[in-house]
Amino acid sequence: MLLRVRERMFCPNCGKTLPEGSKFCPYCGTGLVVAKEYSPEEVIRDVLTRRVEGVKNKDAKAVEALIHLERYTKFDDWPPFDLQGPEALRSEAQALKVLKEYSYETRSWKIQIFADYALATFIIRYRGEIRDLSFNVQSRVTAFLVRDDREWKIVHEHWSRFPERMPDEKKRSGTA
Repeated sequence: MLLRVRERMFCPNCGKTLPEGSKFCPYCGTGLVVAKEYSPEEVIRDVLTRRVEGVKNKDAKAVEALIHLERYTKFDDWPPFDLQGPEALRSEAQALKVLKEYSYETRSWKIQIFADYALATFIIRYRGEIRDLSFNVQSRVTAFLVRDDREWKIVHEHWSRFPERMPDEKKRSGTA
């Protein structure tokens, strides 16, 4: 991987300064790959997407790797709806064993960063089958993350379902 220091490039093998745009070191012949730099917002979105992908792939260990286990809490959109700690991950791992045909889409992302803390919100629609029960759920998700040793970890998640059907405006206003 190519090392950049104040816009000068250095060979990771021999350490010599390289001409801009080099694909190989002209001194030692090492092949060079320029690492793409991602914004903190892109990194946080990737963490949360990998969290949902972990569910889709039934990979409880991949999900757990994204969580700050000592501080983790969650409000889920599946029972129990109470505040949960790391036991939520154990329950989720059990549910993954009987999950089938999971798919999802996300939209309306907003990510705010406050130094080593971040607040991310998005809407997700997910569907599939669990224990022969089909589901098609749309939820609002809010996640709080902390940067821990240069890595973003999920500290809290709040999943809140949209009502399945919106009440008729006439019924809510009392006119029929």
